[in-house]
Amino acid sequence: MKYIAAALAALALSIPAQAKLHIYEFTASVSQLAHLEAFEYAQRVGGIREGSVISLGDSIVGRFSYDTSIASTSNSGQHDPTSPTTIYYYPETASATNFLNFTILPSGQTIGTGGTETKRVMQVGDSNAGGLNGTDVLWIANQGGNAFGSFGISLASTSADWITNGKLPEALSFSDFGRTSVYHNFIRDDGHRIMLDARLTSLTEITVTAVPEPGTWALMLAGLGILGLSTRRQRG
Repeated sequence: MKYIAAALAALALSIPAQAKLHIYEFTASVSQLAHLEAFEYAQRVGGIREGSVISLGDSIVGRFSYDTSIASTSNSGQHDPTSPTTIYYYPETASATNFLNFTILPSGQTIGTGGTETKRVMQVGDSNAGGLNGTDVLWIANQGGNAFGSFGISLASTSADWITNGKLPEALSFSDFGRTSVYHNFIRDDGHRIMLDARLTSLTEITVTAVPEPGTWALMLAGLGILGLSTRRQRG
């Protein structure tokens, strides 16, 4: 029996730990609006919905997510001593549900990923002193060709040691950031291009329960089966 217990313990230790999916909720305030064709900034601009209006100071509420088990696909390989910043590129996430979505209030315009005509992009700027003003940056964005246009969130830390070797950060804190941007560049019904930029006002991580993968369940059930069979033999 003790050998089986030892085997089960070893089996449990051999099961890979599941990386936690990080989901964050955020709020922001619209700080800049521009009518790109007119080359002018504005207090208010028409939204992407008929009759909707976006104004300076409007609130934005949203969420984004990333999985720290995802490895970068490539990097820029920059080693210029005058700007030692390396950009790491990450693949599209499997699910677009929480990748990046937000709502502009009070107009109620909801912007989000998920359409097949859009491309989700995640990048990390890993900087030593000098590059990107000596800060590290996490950029999550959606590049699209439809009326929703391009939108994203950019988080720049206050230092160059926030990100190590291009790894996605295990935790985000609002106090870590010196520069933030939630942006949305879109095309109105009349064909004019509008640029919106907002600054973060809060950031909170949502706690989620990790769900074991099918392979993990199989190993656990196999172990329980062995334990049950051993108990039955001893009783017999």
